[in-house]
Amino acid sequence: MASSVLQIGYYPTLLQTRQLMLEQNGYQVTSVLGNEQGMAVAPSQRFDVIVIGFSDTHAMRSGMVRWLKQHLPETPVVALLANTSETFTDADCATLSEDPAVWLATVRRVCLKV
Repeated sequence: MASSVLQIGYYPTLLQTRQLMLEQNGYQVTSVLGNEQGMAVAPSQRFDVIVIGFSDTHAMRSGMVRWLKQHLPETPVVALLANTSETFTDADCATLSEDPAVWLATVRRVCLKV
């Protein structure tokens, strides 16, 4: 059975592009735009991993990661980084977003642990 991914993104084109990449790599993907939709959908079903996009402010994304870890502590969260100086201490892992091979490998590693 394919791993299920909730992707929370902040820019529609990037959201669609990442969804296609994840689906081409065998994942079942639910994509939502923004934190409000993320908070509505995340508790509605079981996801193997949640991926947070990189195209909003660090504060907005960090708040989403914190909310997810408070409400769904068993679900791994992968934060995509806009640059190497960012940190997400509440995320299970973080990876640079610029290279799809790198962040897809991170998602794969996280899913193998589930």
